[in-house]
Amino acid sequence: MHSLAFRALDRHVVDGRADDPALVTAEGSWSFAQLLHESASLAGGLRELGVVAGTPLDIAVTVERPRVVSVLAVVRLGAEPDSGARYRIGGEPLTVTTPDESFDYDLVLRAGRVDPATAPARDAEGYADRLLEHYGDLLEPLIGGRPLA
Repeated sequence: MHSLAFRALDRHVVDGRADDPALVTAEGSWSFAQLLHESASLAGGLRELGVVAGTPLDIAVTVERPRVVSVLAVVRLGAEPDSGARYRIGGEPLTVTTPDESFDYDLVLRAGRVDPATAPARDAEGYADRLLEHYGDLLEPLIGGRPLA
């Protein structure tokens, strides 16, 4: 079975649904391709800061678009949700915090555009179940090809 990240976004782009809506908010609509681009870019930036598969990361984001992008970036990297983690995305203004320093969220996103993260071929044992338990409200509609609204 393909990885959770692939099933949530990449599959829809590959299947010809790149321009279909994936995220609809008061700010407007993003296609599967746009959401894939943003989440892969953030994942690339997080990877440059040391986040890899298994890294505990706290997502404390309440604004819808950045929350969705952050969760999908974490899934793409295989990182683990952990509210007490030393790596954190959150705050006002939105920042990415590592064990050593903090960075503006948009800076990390832009930096990741240089080398966006690809979806892993497969997830580690039990990973998809753990992430669906934490973020099923966000991941299950996308896996099913339905937009988040």
